[in-house]
Amino acid sequence: MRDLGTMGESTFNLWCADAGLFANGSKIDKTGWDFLVEFPFDFRADPDVIHKSAIECRVQVKSTDDNKGKISITLSNLRRLITAHMPSFFVFLEFDGQSSAERAYVLHVEEELISKVLKRLHEIEQSDKENRFNKRTITIHYNNSHLLNSLDGNSLKENFLSHIGNDMSSYIVKKRDHLASTGFENGFAQINFTTQGKDNLRKLIDVSIGVEKSAKIQSFVGTKTRFGIKSKSPFVNAVNGRLEMPDIQPNTVGEICFKEDKLTVGFSFPSKLYFSPFNKMVPKELVKARVEGDFFDLRFNPFTGEAEHSFSFGEGIRLDVYQFRDALKLLKQLCTPNKRLFSELRFAQLPVLTFNVDCHGQVYPFDKELEALKAACEILSFFDIAKGVDTSLLEISYLTESIQQFSDLIDSSNKSFKVEFNVEDASYDPKKPTACICLTSVQIGSHVFGIFIVITGEVHTNDENGKYIIHSTSYNIEKKIVVPENLAVKREDLFTEIDPIEKKYSDDFQVIVMDT
Repeated sequence: MRDLGTMGESTFNLWCADAGLFANGSKIDKTGWDFLVEFPFDFRADPDVIHKSAIECRVQVKSTDDNKGKISITLSNLRRLITAHMPSFFVFLEFDGQSSAERAYVLHVEEELISKVLKRLHEIEQSDKENRFNKRTITIHYNNSHLLNSLDGNSLKENFLSHIGNDMSSYIVKKRDHLASTGFENGFAQINFTTQGKDNLRKLIDVSIGVEKSAKIQSFVGTKTRFGIKSKSPFVNAVNGRLEMPDIQPNTVGEICFKEDKLTVGFSFPSKLYFSPFNKMVPKELVKARVEGDFFDLRFNPFTGEAEHSFSFGEGIRLDVYQFRDALKLLKQLCTPNKRLFSELRFAQLPVLTFNVDCHGQVYPFDKELEALKAACEILSFFDIAKGVDTSLLEISYLTESIQQFSDLIDSSNKSFKVEFNVEDASYDPKKPTACICLTSVQIGSHVFGIFIVITGEVHTNDENGKYIIHSTSYNIEKKIVVPENLAVKREDLFTEIDPIEKKYSDDFQVIVMDT
């Protein structure tokens, strides 16, 4: 009687020897593999190669006289092959009744097969039936995509290497990571809990969208899952507690836009959108979603139209200056009685959601700050700055007057200027035209903005204090500077900026540099 097993192993041994591979046979037929195949070291003169381990793989050889393209293998043997960190292969040899192999197929134990077998193992382990893996089998299929190009050792070797690559360590890391993560694609546990009453249910929904910190629950059962298969025993089973969800992440990000009507530009603000995972389980009147921005929070029910919003510009809230201006403009509109705003939610992978916001008459407390922010935006525009300057409500409130004055200064519609100064230089002649170089600056949130201005004109003397005075109806801005507010500007750096300005006017004017 033909011994196909021995014929197959002998053929495999011969091919390995022909290719310079070392095929070490398993002495005990319970290991799940027939051969441990060792590759020779790579002897290239490369310092990095010296540190790499030699390639090894486990191989199970299956011999047959038919060509069905499939074979049943016990789960106990498969488990050893798929969980081994080193590469594993099946080599199927078809003899067709001949004395030598007619065809050979090489099947790599790759990630898809690993996951398939592990899922089956979990199904059996958690079932109520007998779970002896050595009594259960799974069918392994192979086809022409696994066919060895030629029946020799070199073809076998090249096939192995095409799957393993040239770095054994990288292969092992990748396989180990897959073994650790597969089956957890949809989570690692199933949580079941109960709560009583609509108030607790509403609070639970608020917890799920990050509004509330915790909600009361009556029972809590947690069961580990893998491949969607529940473990027989829960890892936690408790009664009467509080449920927290401390790391709530938005479902998507985008922006919310408020307009006076559909055809206006309106105000747009970056936003995060949260949908409660309980929305599919509760009545429509309890469904809730949340839109969160840097300074606002909007909760609404898309079915009933019920909505509530809140704004905060308090401690810790810093916004881009342009965004801050738009935020206060929006808030002013929301405080206008009998006004309706048209709103749009624009979020990735979702259709645009539109709704109306009815405004109710309320006292608007930020008129002064809004005017200061408008002036601040004009200053930023003058300095050609579109973004990157942030501020807080407290800073704007404190610096309102200086921001407005600086904005007035750069406004070309200003009519007249008066400069009063003393001169310590005895050679100064007040009868000659004078050019005064002045540096003026203002802080807007995170940055300081400054301009060197030159005011020219005839000099007069103040009879009361003896100081010189220049009255002028025009001035020139010769230099703009912008620095972060925490950056100390050296005095010598300022004079470096002044020197070319002074030279520009020195031929026609006596130049006075105002003390900076």
